[in-house]
Amino acid sequence: MGIDMSYEQRGYHDIGGNPCHAGPVSNETAVPPGWAHLTDALRNALGDRYRLHEQRRKIEELGEDVYDSVTYYEIRVIALLEMAVERGFLTREEVKTRMAEITEGSS
Repeated sequence: MGIDMSYEQRGYHDIGGNPCHAGPVSNETAVPPGWAHLTDALRNALGDRYRLHEQRRKIEELGEDVYDSVTYYEIRVIALLEMAVERGFLTREEVKTRMAEITEGSS
């Protein structure tokens, strides 16, 4: 026996069965961006330092505006970053510095 919850009671990320939010599901095969596999590799590299429930919590904390404006893999990257900062693996400044280095190198 499941819990019957209205759409209003669910989190913004829980859109299953809600025809008003997501619209019809496409039958076309989605091709992930070239970097997408790196999100899974990073998660796997974290090994015992990574917990699925932490990533799920970080995804739920994104906020509806962010959640609705980014892709599946971008959501996971943001959640991994937030978890890594929270756990002290790296700082936001380190990420910003590295992103600037990468951007400069590609121009």
